[in-house]
Amino acid sequence: MTVWEILKIEKTTDKRVIKRAYAKALKYTHPEDEPVAFQKLKEAFDQALKYQAFDDAVSTSGDISSFEIRELDECNPTMDLDEQTEAIEFSFKERLEMVFANYNERINIEAWREIFQSESAFKVDEYERDRYYLAIFLIENRYFIPKKIINLAFEIYNLNEMISNDTNLDLVFALKEVKDLPPFEFVALQDLEENERIRFILARLNAYQCLETKKIQSYIKQAKAIFDKDPDLELIEIISRTGKFNFNSILKEINAFIAKNPEQATARMYRLFLHKKLSKPLNYKDLKGAILETYYSTPRENEFFDEIIFHIDKNKLLGLIYYDLKEYTTAYTYLINASDTSRKEIRDRVAFCLKLKLEQEKNSFKNKSKINDIRTELSLYSLWTFEQLCLKTQKKRILLMLILTAFPVLIFAALITDDQKTDTIWANYWFVFGCIFVIILAVAYLLFRKDLWKRYREAKIEEYYQNKK
Repeated sequence: MTVWEILKIEKTTDKRVIKRAYAKALKYTHPEDEPVAFQKLKEAFDQALKYQAFDDAVSTSGDISSFEIRELDECNPTMDLDEQTEAIEFSFKERLEMVFANYNERINIEAWREIFQSESAFKVDEYERDRYYLAIFLIENRYFIPKKIINLAFEIYNLNEMISNDTNLDLVFALKEVKDLPPFEFVALQDLEENERIRFILARLNAYQCLETKKIQSYIKQAKAIFDKDPDLELIEIISRTGKFNFNSILKEINAFIAKNPEQATARMYRLFLHKKLSKPLNYKDLKGAILETYYSTPRENEFFDEIIFHIDKNKLLGLIYYDLKEYTTAYTYLINASDTSRKEIRDRVAFCLKLKLEQEKNSFKNKSKINDIRTELSLYSLWTFEQLCLKTQKKRILLMLILTAFPVLIFAALITDDQKTDTIWANYWFVFGCIFVIILAVAYLLFRKDLWKRYREAKIEEYYQNKK
């Protein structure tokens, strides 16, 4: 078989055609799965490059008729593939596909960093095209790429901007899914065959994403039949028992797991959650671990809109812990990112943190613009501050409301009293009536303002933090 047949192209001296054919073939020929086929592909690529180089060298003399490339079995390549690939400039797309094709390279963050940060990757006329291709590439291969590499791609190519601004909603939703994938480990899967690895990764992900305990156990069993030494799968199995066993039983299993896997951030975060639930002492190593990227850290609901018990609101958890530690600046940062900031326990603590911040600003910098900004944010968490903001910004409207409220009271008072009815009995009636009316009015006003405040929060809170970023 000739090199051209292996590369599945016609004989050519076009360097770009050769390297594209090689990159395409790498998608289906993995060195760890098919070492013999990969070696033949590598040698075919070497010889095709030599042919192209020879053509360039002799083209000035105009005589290449005596040169014919030999059959692959007769080839004896002298250059290593790495030397050849360094000598040729692959496109951004081809380099991504080549790294992905080799599993050891795929899980090596430095191999990806080299591509993302290379000078050629940031050519002004190609950057937007490459960024769009990278987004599509991540969407297509998302389940099989470590989360740390996905995070690196989002950071360097600012893919969050695409989520915010791209008009293609399908692309936006798919990128959000990529961003929200759990940070599973892939190193332990190096020795698996590619087909087994794919099946295991999908079964593990299905177990994680599954909403019903029976299905979770089914996928766990399916994954363990392929590979039973994966720490992430073991942890998923332990955590999925939450609700069936009591917290103390789960805590014992988590303790045993952490003893074997002390660096597992999700296990640390989950133990922190259990300690908080059971009012046990804080473990600072768990707190340090929980700050890292973890899974099971976003609240989820089942089809009945009930919260899934083994999913945690990590921002709320860390915010409450730091609040108890009196580290109010850090507590505030987490609490404002909790999934539901309308809950009283969150609002009260955020308001307290903001009041401290306001006092510090008044006592030190006295920046009016910043003070007003803090007050505006505080109005999202404190009804009283919201009232003050309304009084300050809607004076005419509130004055008109008070006049319209007082007017019927005066009319009613004029109807039931006259100059001849000034005895003590009528005066007492009027006093009691006035007090009852004022109380009813105050209660109605507070209920009305609270409802207005809730609608104000819903409308303003997301917009406020979006602008703040």
